[in-house]
Amino acid sequence: MTGLHKIAMGLVIVVVDAYFGEFDAVPDVLGWILVLLGLRDLRGRVTLGGLVALATAAAAVSVVLLWPDLLASASESTLWALSLPQIAFSILLCGAATELCAPSNSGRARQFTWLRWVFIVLAFAPAVLYGAGADVLEVPIAVTTVAANVALIYLLFRLAGRTADAR
Repeated sequence: MTGLHKIAMGLVIVVVDAYFGEFDAVPDVLGWILVLLGLRDLRGRVTLGGLVALATAAAAVSVVLLWPDLLASASESTLWALSLPQIAFSILLCGAATELCAPSNSGRARQFTWLRWVFIVLAFAPAVLYGAGADVLEVPIAVTTVAANVALIYLLFRLAGRTADAR
């Protein structure tokens, strides 16, 4: 399993929630640990920059959110603020993934570049939603968030397969 496979699988664990009662059966922190292990494997191949710090911050947030009372009592704006490390991680990860795309795979690099812009917009979208009271945007933002996360995971798996073949 390559570092990109670990990162993609970790993000699957982070994105998919399986609640039994009030508790998440597969806590997000497990996904973030897998992401950190994947980043360790990519050392020297990409500029990790703030990826490790943001994954660590997102893991810490996910530990705090393990307590159902905290999650239920948090306001929407607080939950948005707590999601920022994950969104920032996704933005930087898209940039790092473009570094891994071979010059012959410029189409994949463009896909990661476009996806990075989607995550940048999503980082600020809740501010418009909650700050301006544009409730009509709630469903489109939620759908776009899910689609962007699924696209990121899909593209990472595709890139992981290509880089594993290149070895």
